[in-house]
Amino acid sequence: MILKKKNRFKPLYKQFLNLGENVQNRKKLLKFKKQKWSKLLFHLKKKMKWYNKFKPQDQTQYLVSRFPNRWDSFKKGSFRNTLKAYKKLNLFYGGFAKKHIKKFITQTYNKTNKTKNLNILFLKLFESRLDTVLYRSKFTISIKAARQLIVHGKIFVNGIKIKSPLYPLKPGDLISIDYKISSIIEKGIARSNTWPITPKHLTVNYRTLQIIFGTLDYAILSSYYSFNFNIEKILVDYIYK
Repeated sequence: MILKKKNRFKPLYKQFLNLGENVQNRKKLLKFKKQKWSKLLFHLKKKMKWYNKFKPQDQTQYLVSRFPNRWDSFKKGSFRNTLKAYKKLNLFYGGFAKKHIKKFITQTYNKTNKTKNLNILFLKLFESRLDTVLYRSKFTISIKAARQLIVHGKIFVNGIKIKSPLYPLKPGDLISIDYKISSIIEKGIARSNTWPITPKHLTVNYRTLQIIFGTLDYAILSSYYSFNFNIEKILVDYIYK
C-alpha cells in the first residue's frame, strides 16, 4: 500500500501571522482580539498612521540588518528570508504554481540586456498579467476573484475571449467585460477602497467598464505596495539552485 502525503490546509490569516504582514490588505484582520494577534496588529496599526500611510516602498532596496543576530543575519537567516519572500509574492498575487515563478524569473534574466534593474523588470511581468490588471482597476476585490471571471470566459481582450489568467498584456490592449456581469463589477467597485488610486499605466472608463493597458516603463511601482517583497532573495536563490 502506497501512502500519499496529504496537503494540510493552512488558514489564510495564520500565514499573515507567520509573515508579519497583512499581505492582501484584509480589513478583517484588524478586528481580531486574541492575544496571539496583538503583536502583529500593533505593528500594522503603526504602519497605518498618516505619516506612514503614503510612504512608498522601494522594491530595489537591498535590506541588511544593521544589528544582525543568529536569527536575521545575512548568512544564517538567508533561507528563512527567501522562504518569506516566496510566500509574500505567492499570497499577494493570488497563489500560483512554482513553475510559473521560474518561468517569470527566466524571462527576467533573458531581458537583462534591455535593463539593469532586475527587481522592477520581474514585477512588471506580474503587473502586466490580465488578472492583476482587473484587480488594480478595482473591478474585483482580489486577484483570485479576477481569475474566476477570466476562467469562466467573461473577459475580452481586443474583442477576443481570454480564458488564461496569466495572459500577458501589451500597451494599447483594450479590456472589456461581458455585459451580463456588469452588476457584479459595479458592486465590486462600490466596495473597493478609495486608496490606492488606479495606477497611471491604466486608463479606466467606469461607465463602459473598459480598460486600456498602457506602458509600464514610467510607472512608479514603489507606490503599488505597502511592504517590501525582498525580490532579490528570489532572484539570487534561482541562480544558485
